[in-house]
Amino acid sequence: MATAMTAAYLFFLLVYIIDIFSSYPANVSSSMTTPIKPWKMALKLIHHDSIHSPYYNPNATISELAERAINGSLARIQYMSKIISTPNDEDARSRLVPAIKAYGFFANISIGTPPVPQLLMIDTASNLLWFQCLPCTTCFKQSLPLFDPAKSSTYSNIRCGSPACKNSRCSCDPKNEYCTFKKSYLDGTSTAGNLASEQATFETSDEGTVKVPIEVLGCSHVSTLPVDGQESGILGLSYGAGNLPTLVKQLGSKFSYCIGNIYDPQYQYNQLILGDGAMLEGDSTTLQTDKGFYFLDLEGISVGEKKLPIDPSTFKRRALGEGGVIIDSGATFTFLKEEGYVPLRNEVESLMAGILNRAASLPKYFTFFQLTTNVLCMTILSVTPAMKGVSTIGVLAQQSYNVGYDIKQGKIFFQRIDCSVLESIV
Repeated sequence: MATAMTAAYLFFLLVYIIDIFSSYPANVSSSMTTPIKPWKMALKLIHHDSIHSPYYNPNATISELAERAINGSLARIQYMSKIISTPNDEDARSRLVPAIKAYGFFANISIGTPPVPQLLMIDTASNLLWFQCLPCTTCFKQSLPLFDPAKSSTYSNIRCGSPACKNSRCSCDPKNEYCTFKKSYLDGTSTAGNLASEQATFETSDEGTVKVPIEVLGCSHVSTLPVDGQESGILGLSYGAGNLPTLVKQLGSKFSYCIGNIYDPQYQYNQLILGDGAMLEGDSTTLQTDKGFYFLDLEGISVGEKKLPIDPSTFKRRALGEGGVIIDSGATFTFLKEEGYVPLRNEVESLMAGILNRAASLPKYFTFFQLTTNVLCMTILSVTPAMKGVSTIGVLAQQSYNVGYDIKQGKIFFQRIDCSVLESIV
């Protein structure tokens, strides 16, 4: 009988090794000896099922956790498929945001003066930082008090006709005075409100705080979202197209995150660093942005020391935008194009012959994660037809890595490391 922890380790024994990932022990001390360090805006990342999460359920069964991961990943892929299939129209795409029921990471930041805590969902495919505000015509329940702009001395609505409003491609209120936004979800629900500038307070690597003016964020007054009462909104980490004033651009076009063992509810070292102090260490490969997603180069797949017979062009992007590989913070599982998935599935089944029996009742693209006490499935699936050949690397495949994004330089870095060690040196 396999346990959830066994499933996590088994995943890493079987999952592919990408050329861009480093297999040697991490050594970052040499890069930490410079006399002047850039300050770091460091946020604790809280996984949905962690004891540090307001959603933590100590009575959740293996099957319930697995079902939630499946549903969240499939909802995420549905969203990504919608974006990928949408014509190259930034205005149309800007109205689509991920299903709020996706189960990823949260972070606490404080907004305004005096600072008011907010619990936000992290999303590398959303381009706006938004949260609920008073007055609230329709709001979902949240665990923290609603933000009141009238009580913040640094809050200011963005006016129509301003560069920030024009670059955001948003609308104006009926009096044509202030810039407004609306984000629509796939299930027909939405959130809408004012675009504003405001001050955010972040923790720094030396346990202090730093106050950062945010040029554009969303203050939502109407939210008809199916949220069950915890988070306040979304912290979008997408780069965005053109002059869109996304948070990542405002903070220097660099960020990094380190993800440890999400199967361990006690794990507390997941973290996100924004700005010039982001950890950009380890092996790197090309990073491209398109349609709000981050694309990287995947050259091949190996199981152990065996490189699988996969055509090198399998994961390349096509001239019309089809294909390629997205790295994603919102999906638990990894989704591979059929030509890459089938050789991997076959190799794993060959290695597991006589150890595990294939369950014919499961869909063919499920192979290893712990579904029940006696059923183990692989956390890699085959892409759906709607994905147009686009593969995605999910959170499970990013465990035990620090992933650094340098968007202006067009590079993404992977450093295999224990996040607890990384926390002590940043």
